[in-house]
Amino acid sequence: MEAQDILSCVEPFTAARPAELEVLGRTAVRVRKTPASILCHDGQPADGLYIVLRGRINLVRAVDGNRDLILSSLGPGEVFGENCAMPGMVMSTTAVAAVQSEMLRIPSEALSEHLRREPETVVRLMRLQYEKLREVEAVASGLALCDVEQRLRRTLARLARRQGRRNPASAGWILAPVPTQSELARMVGSCRETVSRTLSAMARNGLVSGSGRRMILNDSLVNETT
Repeated sequence: MEAQDILSCVEPFTAARPAELEVLGRTAVRVRKTPASILCHDGQPADGLYIVLRGRINLVRAVDGNRDLILSSLGPGEVFGENCAMPGMVMSTTAVAAVQSEMLRIPSEALSEHLRREPETVVRLMRLQYEKLREVEAVASGLALCDVEQRLRRTLARLARRQGRRNPASAGWILAPVPTQSELARMVGSCRETVSRTLSAMARNGLVSGSGRRMILNDSLVNETT
């Protein structure tokens, strides 16, 4: 698919004029990264806006004790690095490829020029940033108010709604590739062993099933409020 066609399907560019998308698409560069590769560092300016085409990108924040917390996990069609268009703004997280991933990168200068010509993209970009802020706030409140099982249920439901698909064979959602247990632990502020025990209990209760990198989530779990 051509870069212009990709942009037309992805927020914040869905309302932009075709001619503008053509100009922006000519500046786009495809980027491929292996697992654990860092694309943007916390505290440094991003070198462009990235659109995830394949794979999964984790937005990570370091915490005390040589640990880190995954604040968001992005799949195909989602973006990061959008603050590159704002002078003086830096990344508040580190973007890391969780698996083999491919992105489309829009250079900072090209994005800034586009935003000056397309005010509607500015509005949609602000909406995206607001939604990301709400997600981070949900993670923070979950850490303070919910136990590990509640946090894990909310995290899996959020991932399924954003990156999963309906299971045609039965009621439920398919999430694939599902994050590893270590990744899930870093999303919910726990350890892998606790996440493993909690997933086993959820499986016994019929909330999740599957094996390897594929998980099926019951409708009742996915429909829970995040």
